[in-house]
Amino acid sequence: MNMSGTHLITGGAGFVGSSLARGLSNGDGEVLIVDDLSTGSRLNLPDEAIFIEANLCDDFLYDRLSDYDVDFVHHLAAQSSGEKSFDDPVTDFRSNVEGTFKLLNWSLTQNVTQFLFASSMSVYGSPMYLPVDEDHRVSPKSYYAAGKLAAESYVRLHANLGLNTTIFRLFSVYGPGQNMRNMKQGMVSIYLAFILNDDKLIVKGSTDRFRDFVFIDDVVDAWIMTTGEPNSFGETYNVACSEKIEISELIDTILSTNGTPEYPIQVQEGTPGDQFGIYGDASKLEYDTGWKPAHTIQSGIKRMIAAEKQN
Repeated sequence: MNMSGTHLITGGAGFVGSSLARGLSNGDGEVLIVDDLSTGSRLNLPDEAIFIEANLCDDFLYDRLSDYDVDFVHHLAAQSSGEKSFDDPVTDFRSNVEGTFKLLNWSLTQNVTQFLFASSMSVYGSPMYLPVDEDHRVSPKSYYAAGKLAAESYVRLHANLGLNTTIFRLFSVYGPGQNMRNMKQGMVSIYLAFILNDDKLIVKGSTDRFRDFVFIDDVVDAWIMTTGEPNSFGETYNVACSEKIEISELIDTILSTNGTPEYPIQVQEGTPGDQFGIYGDASKLEYDTGWKPAHTIQSGIKRMIAAEKQN
């Protein structure tokens, strides 16, 4: 595994992107961040990183990027809410498909070493079996999921054209630094925001639903361990803890860890395109890279609550 060189991170002012940027800033390479700050924040940017404020659909961006000798492209910029994608499907398409397409074309002309793409568990839709592995059929239930799957197809096309690519299907990522003001993306951050603001906890959908929650540090470790790893070229990986966590259990864990076990909860109708339940098989990623998640839902929630209260 050779990670030396210049790392371009799109969406590097967001939750996962900025966490990855900090992880890569600790290495030998230079970090270049592109973000339009539509949801990310300048406060998330590492001091060592070079920052360009732009949207991936902006043509001028690629002239700017060509001034740098980019070795690795880490593509995380996206509209990331399945619920929000129903409010504005066109913007979701431009963010998840058009922006990815333009970045892929540029990367191919620049002969980058590796293009790493953040996809989503949502591409699987309603699972036919559990845990889902990478061979499970894909059947998107939201504009967001359809956009991610379309972007995956363009990534694979460019792999056939000679670009070394890696796709990560991220499951429910959570942890310190998650956007607590975005109430349409991230179950853990949404529920925790209600509680820390002393608001009634609103749950959209049955508490019997379940997810696979993976802590942000584990996601960054998986991403870094795969960067520059030839075994990962052309591959698609689930990034998951492979553990079924019901929403009722998640809420109980948050409330007990916060010291507020008795708390008002209101269950409402679910959101469009929501998956009832899913958890993943990440054995392929472990086999190729040696990665294993280090955090349980209990230890992750404890760290997240402590960080949010400190802030």
